[in-house]
Amino acid sequence: MTIRPPAKVNKNAVMQKYHILASGIDSVNLAVTVSWERTEMFTYFDALKNKAREINNSFSGIVTDTVDSNIWPFDMKPHGTDGYAWLLIGNDYSMKIGNWTEPRTRPSIMVEIRSETLWRLGTVPAILRAVGVIESMGTIIKEIKLSRVDLCCDVMMPRELWSLELIHHAATRATDIAPYFKHRKLTGIRIGKGNISARLYDKPLEISQQSKKYWMYDIWEINKTPEGMIIIRIEFQLRRQFLKEVGMNALEDLFTKDADAWRYCTEKWLKFQTNPGCHHTQRKDFPWWKIIQNGYRGLQDGKPLVREKAFRKDKRHLTQQMLGLMTSLKAAEMEELGEEMESSVSLDECLATYLGELEFNNPKLHRELSQKIMKKRARYHRTK
Repeated sequence: MTIRPPAKVNKNAVMQKYHILASGIDSVNLAVTVSWERTEMFTYFDALKNKAREINNSFSGIVTDTVDSNIWPFDMKPHGTDGYAWLLIGNDYSMKIGNWTEPRTRPSIMVEIRSETLWRLGTVPAILRAVGVIESMGTIIKEIKLSRVDLCCDVMMPRELWSLELIHHAATRATDIAPYFKHRKLTGIRIGKGNISARLYDKPLEISQQSKKYWMYDIWEINKTPEGMIIIRIEFQLRRQFLKEVGMNALEDLFTKDADAWRYCTEKWLKFQTNPGCHHTQRKDFPWWKIIQNGYRGLQDGKPLVREKAFRKDKRHLTQQMLGLMTSLKAAEMEELGEEMESSVSLDECLATYLGELEFNNPKLHRELSQKIMKKRARYHRTK
């Protein structure tokens, strides 16, 4: 019998087959404990909330960063939430703020930093901007703890590897595994729930059908997914209790222990291996999962181009909405006037009809236009 040495693994071929496109932190929730030096903001927040209640809708407000004079426009909701008196919603951040001046057992402020903000500014600058906004409200920050962190990695791999069969190859400490389908097509897999959970899903499909985050292609530095390939987002949602267990308690731990958390998630808590059902000594990690285990590159840097692409997406969407409304309005007018069905209509005529109806139905438009625009700026504001 001839004993042959094991075949050498071509690492370059493996890397070409499975390619890490991006990794980083996709969402961060902070629990902030403060003392309020000044309570003028309480009066301001109450006034905004009362106005929001009067109109039964959000009412816009602004916080100005005292360090760099940047503004943070937000929408004040007419209601509080989870025991917090004020709920402030912005495009970059949302905040739940309690109406007590000194620290209590529960955090004074809960902050959610959105995905686009983290990818656009970079993790550290995005967090520092949020901290700056809180300090500019007249607070002294006593403590910042991590409440939730979403770590992610985007891998491009052959499409044939993405199938329901993956569930049988999952070696995990979780007890819950659920696939998701649309039109009988596998779109994602959820593993676990509670303090730690994972999601694997077709990211380009999610972008086109739900989030519309087309700027991710700039992060990936590609224009489209190559033929025969698929881009899978592997995302771990880590909540407060789990973060404490792995030593990610304070904000500074996020900057030094994120890679350790990723290793635990992909090497201890979840793996995809060969030979399902066999003893663990007979199972080996799939090559593509090894790439993911080593694919987390740490906190992402900012990509300023994301801001431009995000605005372009917003304006394209709004333009299409306006076009649909203007053509419908012109069609209604033509039917009212009994014009011929084959009549040719120009864009200028559509605009004239729209402006005429706008002024006729809104006599106070010119006086209120700036105010109406101001109320909506928080929805689109993106810190530079």
